[in-house]
Amino acid sequence: MRLNELKPPADRFMPKPRFIWPQGHRVAAMICFDVDGETTALSEDAGLARRRTLMSQCEYGPCTGVPRLLGLLEHLEVPASFFVPGYIAEKHPRMVEAIVAGGHEIGLHGYLHEKLATLSEAEEEAILVRSIEILTRLTGSRPTGFRAPWFEINPWTPELLLRHGLTYCASEMGDDVPYFHANGLVEIPGQWMLEDWEQFAFSADPAWGFVPENCAKVFDLWWREFEAMRDFGCCFVLTLHPWLSGRPSRVRLLEDLIVAMREKGGVWFARGREIAAYCRNHPQARRSIDFDAVEMNSRNLVTP
Repeated sequence: MRLNELKPPADRFMPKPRFIWPQGHRVAAMICFDVDGETTALSEDAGLARRRTLMSQCEYGPCTGVPRLLGLLEHLEVPASFFVPGYIAEKHPRMVEAIVAGGHEIGLHGYLHEKLATLSEAEEEAILVRSIEILTRLTGSRPTGFRAPWFEINPWTPELLLRHGLTYCASEMGDDVPYFHANGLVEIPGQWMLEDWEQFAFSADPAWGFVPENCAKVFDLWWREFEAMRDFGCCFVLTLHPWLSGRPSRVRLLEDLIVAMREKGGVWFARGREIAAYCRNHPQARRSIDFDAVEMNSRNLVTP
């Protein structure tokens, strides 16, 4: 018998929900795609552009993975958030148009997937301004969300984002429900376990990832986390990369997961901008469990 088929004990631990989600939903689900494309390689070394097999692996994301995943999302009628580096948006403008036409959100993801920890505040701001201009021009609307490349932000990043009109960040990992940064910016945190890179990424040279996992194992990993997050009233943030999760068996994996989530019930599938707006409009929805929480500090919307 599989672990997720075991009957839970009658006295199972069921804490109060961390968040009161809209319309009686028990959990929010934010399906995210980081469309890194060619920047996966170019951000490490511009010289890798000469490596055709490596680059073709990266190109698979925008050229093959995204169209297939958009088809799946349309089939399932599920909204998603796509975080796109400015370089990729410029190189694949018709892809950007297709994402917008599908009703999905496009958020910022650097220009060349830069590691922010290597940048000064001025350098980071220049990249942010450039990326906002590109996405605004190509999508017809100003982006409101930001996912840091490599999930890593600097101490000054929240202030830069708020200064330039962003409403939420999806880069930290300090909780499993949204919270406010000290300046009022909403954070929608993720986690490495709900990421496909750790499960499927592989390149011989440069060496990325490990031996790719079996989809059945990954389904069990993600499903068990979803079930517990639903019990605990959390925000399920699944982060996928089209060059990995756009492969046929992994598209089936995502389809099976979303269908199972929907059959379980009580799931609010939402874009990042919708989750952020709900948090701003319903600050009392969050239940803090931090023993040292201070009202409206950088980890909490409200105290218990």
